[in-house]
Amino acid sequence: MQNKKRILVVDDSKVVVSMVKKALFNCSEIHADIVTASSYNQAHSLVQETLFEVAVLDVSLPDAPNGEVIDLLLTQNVPVIVLTGGMNQASKDIILQKDIVEYITKSNPQSLNYIVTSVKRVLHNYDSYVLVVDDSKAIRQQTKKNLERLHVHVIEAESAKEAIDILHNSDYYIPLVITDYEMPEMNGMELTLELRQSYSKDRLSIIALSGNEDKKIATEFIRHGANDFINKTYTYEEFAVRINVNLELVDLFRQGKESASKDFLTGLYNRRFFFESGVPIVQKARRKKMPLAVAMIDIDYFKKINDTYGHDVGDIAIKEVAVILHKYLRTSDLISRFGGEEFCILLEDISLDDLTQKFQTIKEAFEQNSITLKDITLSYTVSIGLFYGTADSLEEMITLSDKALYEAKETGRNRLIIHSNV
Repeated sequence: MQNKKRILVVDDSKVVVSMVKKALFNCSEIHADIVTASSYNQAHSLVQETLFEVAVLDVSLPDAPNGEVIDLLLTQNVPVIVLTGGMNQASKDIILQKDIVEYITKSNPQSLNYIVTSVKRVLHNYDSYVLVVDDSKAIRQQTKKNLERLHVHVIEAESAKEAIDILHNSDYYIPLVITDYEMPEMNGMELTLELRQSYSKDRLSIIALSGNEDKKIATEFIRHGANDFINKTYTYEEFAVRINVNLELVDLFRQGKESASKDFLTGLYNRRFFFESGVPIVQKARRKKMPLAVAMIDIDYFKKINDTYGHDVGDIAIKEVAVILHKYLRTSDLISRFGGEEFCILLEDISLDDLTQKFQTIKEAFEQNSITLKDITLSYTVSIGLFYGTADSLEEMITLSDKALYEAKETGRNRLIIHSNV
């Protein structure tokens, strides 16, 4: 399980620290521990003991008035967001020469929003993968070095063909490709056109990188489907801004799509999103000849719950399913509410024994669970149908797991039935 990320906030004003901490804590997209300090010495002690993913720092502290705390965090390779009440132009120029993420003034009414946005971007980078495509190892290494300063994960490809294979078969979600123009066999423009056959701009951002001085190259790249173009004479600051902007745009599209793909009652994915995301997973598993699992879960005697206690209680029972599934399933498992009281899960990278044990545990968790609502205590069980193995399509796997669920219902409910072709 991945360790929780940590944010360091340093300011000698208790009011500022409290406001920043509250703004970060109230952001539902930020899942991190927030640690505070009011002096350079306190920050120094914390940095020696704890690893931080991002820091929000005041420039002038009582025991370090000239931005020394910025250098302290930068030497630890921690991304820094500078927060200040005001500076003269000379001091500002010095600060901006440092490798900071953002410079935010406290007097700006939107400063808290800017802080939250900047922190989100930095934390998101830690989970982002960027594919660099260039036949020159030296250029790849330089691009990788610059990307790693942004704390993203870098995957390298020395040809367009290798890049296509990586994108089609990677176990990681890759939102950004940086491609060179001049490459043997297939150049970057041809690669861009090829990738756009499978990946739209809101799914995959493509940045072209070229040392060619012909200004028409940039225009042609955009026409072929690139999101952006960077000349190889770029400064690091320009590079960093372009990368972050493109990652943010893809992330915003993804968030919007996910929002429209969630079930309003449970927060789980809906049926449409399940098929949109599940089909590529099944196709990849078929190419790799790897088994998958599909589980169908149905609340036993759900109509009786509605008839006895009303639909409001029925809704609570449905929401409780999501709570229990999240408790026992992995973040990589695709969990959806199919409709009514029926749920469907697609699982990768799991053995039949582990699958059986996992869903036996889930079944028992429902048996032992109860919900207390004012004057009633609600308990219910579920029936589970599992399919494990390979199939020609996601629809076929769902049909086979649904048959197992039907068998579980017909043979007494509160049962786990597994069909497998492995």
